[in-house]
Amino acid sequence: MRTYKQFLENIDQRRAALAQRQRETLARSQERGSQVSSDASQRLAAQQAKNDEDNQAAAERKAEFEAKRKEAQAARDEAKAEKEKEQRIKDELRQELKKDKDKQRKSQEKKRMEKERAQAEKD
Repeated sequence: MRTYKQFLENIDQRRAALAQRQRETLARSQERGSQVSSDASQRLAAQQAKNDEDNQAAAERKAEFEAKRKEAQAARDEAKAEKEKEQRIKDELRQELKKDKDKQRKSQEKKRMEKERAQAEKD
């Protein structure tokens, strides 16, 4: 049979063991908490680095797209200017041909009129 002293010692031992387990549990939970926090901060840093890379890649793609768009617009503008120049040249040639035809027609008309006057004077 146990004595009162043994009973108290047993309770003290159990209390000490319980306190030790509580300290160990607290230490483990703190360690897990710090590990979780550390893992979360690492994941956050990795995600931020990935986002930075993605943003940089997107900016580069956008710059390339803008450069190609400007290049294509310049080519379209150049082609349009060339077409307008050709059209002006064609218009000028048409006007010159029209003037030449009008001049030739007037000349022929003048000759015809002179012939008619000469014919009328003979009669």
